Amino acid sequence: MSSIVYLKNKSSGKVYAYLNESVWNSTLKRCECKRKCLGHVDPVTGDIVPNKGNRKDTSSAFVSSFGLTYFLKGLSDKCGLTRALEVAFPQDWKLILSCAFYILDTDSDELSRLTYWSKDNENPYGKPISADDISDMLSHISENDLFRFFREWRDNYERDDFYMSHVMSVSSYDTRVETIKFNDLPVATITPKTGLSIVYGQKDGMPITYGLWNRPPVDNLDLGRRVRDKAWLDLERVVQVLDHEFCDDMNMDGLFKNGTRFIVRSPPEFYFAREAIVRVKDRIMAMDNLKVIEGEQLFVMSFLNYWKGRRCYTHIYFSIEEAESEFSYFLGLIDDCHRELENNVRVREHESFYRKYFNVTETQYGKIVEEDGEAIMTYNDVAGFFVLISNSVKSPVAAYSLYHQRDMVQREFENLRNERDRTALKLYSETGYNGRLFVQFVELILKTQISNGVRSNALLRNMNVQDLLQEMKAVKKVSIPGFDTPFYTKINNIQAEIMKTFGIDPVESDPSTNRRFRQ
Repeated sequence: MSSIVYLKNKSSGKVYAYLNESVWNSTLKRCECKRKCLGHVDPVTGDIVPNKGNRKDTSSAFVSSFGLTYFLKGLSDKCGLTRALEVAFPQDWKLILSCAFYILDTDSDELSRLTYWSKDNENPYGKPISADDISDMLSHISENDLFRFFREWRDNYERDDFYMSHVMSVSSYDTRVETIKFNDLPVATITPKTGLSIVYGQKDGMPITYGLWNRPPVDNLDLGRRVRDKAWLDLERVVQVLDHEFCDDMNMDGLFKNGTRFIVRSPPEFYFAREAIVRVKDRIMAMDNLKVIEGEQLFVMSFLNYWKGRRCYTHIYFSIEEAESEFSYFLGLIDDCHRELENNVRVREHESFYRKYFNVTETQYGKIVEEDGEAIMTYNDVAGFFVLISNSVKSPVAAYSLYHQRDMVQREFENLRNERDRTALKLYSETGYNGRLFVQFVELILKTQISNGVRSNALLRNMNVQDLLQEMKAVKKVSIPGFDTPFYTKINNIQAEIMKTFGIDPVESDPSTNRRFRQ
């Protein structure tokens, strides 16, 4: 085994790097340590500079991050992601993985900055990556390529139930509302958004596939179209995860009539949800109901309920922090509405608030605006409550986890078409933007795999994904002029535990590069 050690010369103050190697002495039947000076450490850059008398060329040693790529590549191989990418993108799979590794490492939505990251980090592409490389790769991702990938990736989850969630994301460029005028027609205002319907495996929450839509589902016919769009994946027993916009009488009736399995978030004001809240309001804050779900402290109650004679489960969640935050925001909004009415500057979006929470009287002396205190306090009855209705998921913890992943995914796809990448990577074209969405989907697969592994090991549960990746990034590769083989820093106990948890042997050679970690 070998390692690099650093010793300081007390007289000169210089720090020298030595290659420390253990060699077996067959005569004495024991290990002997041999130490060879590699050079001194540059106090400014931290690079190892070979001493003048020993170096074969004038270049300095190069240190790069190696552990992150080794870990992520091993994880990708093990879950079958690498194989699926190789089948679908034989020319670009290494670059796609490099992009996903960069996004995971930096948590950045600006993919064009990968050009700087690739100079200091080992990556599957094997060399520094330019913006043109990324742009060309994104534009080459076609619908046929995506079909091959999803089909290959789907085969890893043949015996699994699935659920489908629907998210909408907006990029910073898209927030500039644009106007378009067609000939003599009135000016049309457009707010571009990206709608995704994503399918996951129900057991481990692994993303399987996605479809692009220009809006969230509005009715049961819309839901049916999205399921049929993925019929070629042979998805059976799909649970629909739906947001509060979908929850109304007609849509709920349709879900039960069609036999759709679902989890629907209901607005607290919806009569079915309000009745459930009233039923548990006086009992929900008992300590027996306090649970920690997805890192949040919530009071939880659940019971069997009936929607027009059809059985369903109603899960009620209450957060003290959310209650205070929601009611404070609500009171601020009421104050704004009061001023708007007094000044006769009405806002169209606030019309429902005017009608529900204010009494406006016209007199000979002017307008009198009074707040309806009883109606305002009625809102406080539901502040902080969160209601999920399901006909298939009995556990309130499981239902909340499935819905919570929808919120996490929505954050993942925000701001992909940002100001920097829009020009640098040509994301103004739909082809390039669709390729960018796929790269983010690959990153989501790896992030989900890491999150599942962290939850399975009690020693790693206090680490989030970024903590784990930074720990692995600390493993460095040192390339020294005059040495044909690079050297790798030792791995510590935490890094070894991470490797063990994910089934990646830290000592086993990487067959593609013949590299080894040193313990």
